[in-house]
Amino acid sequence: MAAAKEKEISSFERIKRIIGILRLDGREVELHFPHYIEVGKVSDTTAENFKIRISGSTVNINQQELDFIYLSFIFSGEELFGQCPITKHEHPYLTMSYPDIFKSRTKRRYPRIRPLIPVSAKLKYKRFPQRRPERASPKDLPVKYSKLYWEAQRESVDIKKLFLLVGGEMKKICPQSQIIIYSDKNINTRDADVMRKSGKVLYIADCTLPESYTRFIPSEKITNYSFYLEEKRSAGVSEEELKEELRMIVEEDKKEGRSSKALVPIFSKDEVIGHLKVFTKDGGSLSYEALSDLMALGVILKIGIEKARFVPAFDDSIPTDLLNISEGGILLQITGGEGKTSIPEGADAQIKILINDKEIVLRGNVCRKSDEQQNYAIQFTKIDDDQKNALKGFIDENIEKLQGKE
Repeated sequence: MAAAKEKEISSFERIKRIIGILRLDGREVELHFPHYIEVGKVSDTTAENFKIRISGSTVNINQQELDFIYLSFIFSGEELFGQCPITKHEHPYLTMSYPDIFKSRTKRRYPRIRPLIPVSAKLKYKRFPQRRPERASPKDLPVKYSKLYWEAQRESVDIKKLFLLVGGEMKKICPQSQIIIYSDKNINTRDADVMRKSGKVLYIADCTLPESYTRFIPSEKITNYSFYLEEKRSAGVSEEELKEELRMIVEEDKKEGRSSKALVPIFSKDEVIGHLKVFTKDGGSLSYEALSDLMALGVILKIGIEKARFVPAFDDSIPTDLLNISEGGILLQITGGEGKTSIPEGADAQIKILINDKEIVLRGNVCRKSDEQQNYAIQFTKIDDDQKNALKGFIDENIEKLQGKE
């Protein structure tokens, strides 16, 4: 308890003296607003309050209805931060009361800045499926697919040939069949959404019965549209809208004359990049044996795709604005897409930003988020020397420009 107490400054006179020193030595401080960070300098101090001249030109506190903000700065090798009530704002000056307490922590490893000019970024994260594809060996697959298995295992696998061979086997199971690899044109379809998020086989035993689309399936590997509808229900879609959505799904299959159908996900590592699609007509149905064969073909394609390092041509990145950045992480605000996005904490993320006309791709994990504000803080996990140098150069350049402002 004693150690924790030493990390707090509660003396009003000492707090006032520290802020006075900041004014005299011209040191910069950070103002932490709900959506971003601004930089400023203490310009004046009185017995009751102090003024900060804000470097940025985007702040309009009068429209934000803020009662207080957090102030932080480096002092004597530690980062001090405290909650300061706002008393007045006359741009570019902000008047605040002294905080009741300053807390301290070890000096931040990397300086964090808000770029002087707007920077757009593209955010992409892994939508982890509920089921991971299992490793397969020849004994796990039907004997009739042994040659296909070894074809997929070749070091220099011919991926086009493998697709043709798998497609031929699918035709033997059901004439109405095709291999669908996701692209910008089909990535946002309902079926692609179900495949990518569930990672399971979608199976409709009887397309003439609406119950087949939502009936409980006691299997860890097979699902139906109940998964899709339940996700919509969780997002707040009304029962009437769910019923209408189900009716549309059934009508689409009925219009195509389908009597049963199955979609089998195609994995690359742990991400679904496409699916096998088969359906019967004229009252025919797909047996569980046919499903097993289709699942085996999906596994064979996965092996070949990973050997060939095949990458589908689609980009499902989310447009964002860069709020602040350091060499250790980045804070983004989602600006595009329909409705609100909810990315789970811990999700692997890829960020593309354009720095000095050069695109940099960074990877990290979502470490903090605000779904309401659509803000996501990402801590970098993989960064090479070129990326690090470009990032540091960009940050240093912005710091120098901020320090050069009056």
